[in-house]
Amino acid sequence: MKTSATAFKKRSFALLPLILAASSVAGCDAPVKDGSCTIGTIGKLPLFTTHNVPVVRATINKQPVLFVVDTGAFNSVLSERLAKRFDLTYAAATIRTTGVKGTEMANIAQVDDIGLGGATNTNHAFALTSMEFEASKPPLPPLVGILGAEILLASDLVIDLPNHNMQLLDMQRCPYPAPLWKGIAHKVPIERNLDDMKIHLQFKLNGSAPLKAIFDTGSSRITLPLRYAHRLGITDEMLKHDHSTTDLSAIGDDKVTAYHHRFETMTLGDFTIRDADVTIIDTDTLEYALFGADFLSQHRVWITTKDTMYVQHISEIQPDERPLSANP
Repeated sequence: MKTSATAFKKRSFALLPLILAASSVAGCDAPVKDGSCTIGTIGKLPLFTTHNVPVVRATINKQPVLFVVDTGAFNSVLSERLAKRFDLTYAAATIRTTGVKGTEMANIAQVDDIGLGGATNTNHAFALTSMEFEASKPPLPPLVGILGAEILLASDLVIDLPNHNMQLLDMQRCPYPAPLWKGIAHKVPIERNLDDMKIHLQFKLNGSAPLKAIFDTGSSRITLPLRYAHRLGITDEMLKHDHSTTDLSAIGDDKVTAYHHRFETMTLGDFTIRDADVTIIDTDTLEYALFGADFLSQHRVWITTKDTMYVQHISEIQPDERPLSANP
């Protein structure tokens, strides 16, 4: 079981400018008054999973790589060991990084060029981590790190695992308040907090009071800190009867046990998921619950630059609908 790969509690260094080159494409289900709706496709990347977390193909200084897509990470991260393969500029400063298993100090490196499916991100700062990522198998390129919120939240973000693609979209020239999807799209209130670079939302378990959570695609599962479980009436004795593991891949060296606990219902926005499998960790290092990536296997999400996320279950995606927008 993999949990959140990394999370930064506060802005620890000044991020270098985010420069993304966008190409405009046209696409709409229903015309506006002038008959047009223009979406800017900033980047479109092939998407798949490893250990239940989303992974995309990209490039670093023109070399092909894989990145974990982690909306819960404050900033993008590179493996300190694998970073040696690239011609990077290292900064003298360090930052403190915080994850599920504690904290570590991280060095900083600058990447001259990141290729993101048609977009170019130049002179960008990455934190370096000692955490090891899973080795990829040829012909796949190496999995070298994490794409964090400072890139993912700079535009509308579409994570469409059922159609195996991720898109960064510029919606400024499209007046639609809802995604251009056919069929039913569920509306989930969110708060995009650019101070802590996180997507805040709330969900309920077994009809509970709303639980505060971070939408964290770097966490393979929906995860509760122990104090949340206690609030729901789940005792330590009850957890002893759940399947558990200590095999966590996350920043920090603390020993953490994760329990797999089932709830009859989980409610997010205006829809309910039954027989929900939720992870409870026996630590309170997390400030919030993590709404993790296992949700993405059966849903696609459109995270807008406003305070709304749209969701479609795989059964609600129209059979004849192709992946979102045209080719960039």
